[in-house]
Amino acid sequence: MEKTVLIVDDSNTNNFLLQSILETEGIKSIIAYNGKEAFEYLKIEKPALILLDIMMPYLDGFSVLKKIKNDQKLNNIPVIFITAKHDDNLKQKALDAGAADLIQKPIDVNEIVNLVKHLIIN
Repeated sequence: MEKTVLIVDDSNTNNFLLQSILETEGIKSIIAYNGKEAFEYLKIEKPALILLDIMMPYLDGFSVLKKIKNDQKLNNIPVIFITAKHDDNLKQKALDAGAADLIQKPIDVNEIVNLVKHLIIN
């Protein structure tokens, strides 16, 4: 079974950038533009990993992560936050909430590829 990464971000630019980076590495991905779309997808499929923006309308990334961690069918999916927000305490807050990691925008292509490969292979 092919492993899929779910990208959740309200920005078309960020979504397509992440998707093209992953596809270049041979990693399949699907895009959701908000938390609601992400949960519609999660009802049908279980991705190997979720790349999740923090600042989104309706449900922010922390709210989405909390719902994932409270669902027994989903709580073992690793979630990497991706954010433009710069806050010294944000990474620790993300880890404490159950995220596997946090990456600051603008993203470092090598960092994201290495982290995604590490988490979906292990």
